[in-house]
Amino acid sequence: MVVCKGGEKMSEQLLEKILLVVTDIQKELQDIREEQKAIREEQRAIREEQMAIREEQKTFREEINSLREEMNAFRKEQQFIREEQQALKNGQKELYDLMNALLHRQDETDAKLEALTMDVHHMRGEMTAMKQEIHALNEKIDSHYEQFNERLNNLQLDVDFTVHKTTMTERELFKMRNRLFS
Repeated sequence: MVVCKGGEKMSEQLLEKILLVVTDIQKELQDIREEQKAIREEQRAIREEQMAIREEQKTFREEINSLREEMNAFRKEQQFIREEQQALKNGQKELYDLMNALLHRQDETDAKLEALTMDVHHMRGEMTAMKQEIHALNEKIDSHYEQFNERLNNLQLDVDFTVHKTTMTERELFKMRNRLFS
């Protein structure tokens, strides 16, 4: 190495500059290493978070699959309920139609019953009139019977009287004949 006065200072200055540059580089390297370490720590934390997120995603996927299965089961049950509901609606319509038919028949039956009731009332009126007529006829018959009985009794008396009279007359005639022809 060549040493010169002015060169010594330059070398020292150069060395100092190099030393400063190296020190700066070392500091930068140290900073970079610390940053890398921090980045690695962050990456490790991120990886752990990613693992946790993946575990959560897996759990979510399982829950979503479970929910899908439940939804499918609910859809099947809903379809079954809809079918039952449709069957109930059909049955209800049949019952409604049957009820309408029964109500129609009931109206017809009520009309017939009303007509029968009117007929019965009419017949009762006629029967009452006939009973009154029969009662009047019975009273007339009773009255005629009494008159007839009275006439019959009178006739019986007249016949008895006539028979008696005839017998008396025949006796007298017999007596007279016997006197005349004897």
